[in-house]
Amino acid sequence: MRFKSLLIGSFTLALLVGCSDEEAPADTEETVEEEAVEKEETEPETSNQNEDLPAAITEEEGVIGGQVYEQEGTAVGTLVLEEGVSDEDAQALAEKYAEQIRGEYPDLNVNVQAVRGGENVASIEE
Repeated sequence: MRFKSLLIGSFTLALLVGCSDEEAPADTEETVEEEAVEKEETEPETSNQNEDLPAAITEEEGVIGGQVYEQEGTAVGTLVLEEGVSDEDAQALAEKYAEQIRGEYPDLNVNVQAVRGGENVASIEE
């Protein structure tokens, strides 16, 4: 009988140790917080967004949307273009947008990207 009690006790102990909190599940609060911090660090800082320039550029034919913001000493501009915009027109729009951004941010480097159909079709970096 004593052997049976020891055997049951051993199994119970093994179950308790196997179910302990030593190995926490992947979705703990700490892991979620770490992932949020990592995400914040990799996303561009867009709190310094310029609302006026994108509003003006979206009035251009072929432009669906745009964004201008400051990030690490650079004025960044993005253009989202309609599918029918040619590469030449995309380059011209990007140059025009870069010129406008230079006027607003004369002390910063300028980076403009024009995207059509998920593909970068024009890039200006100064």
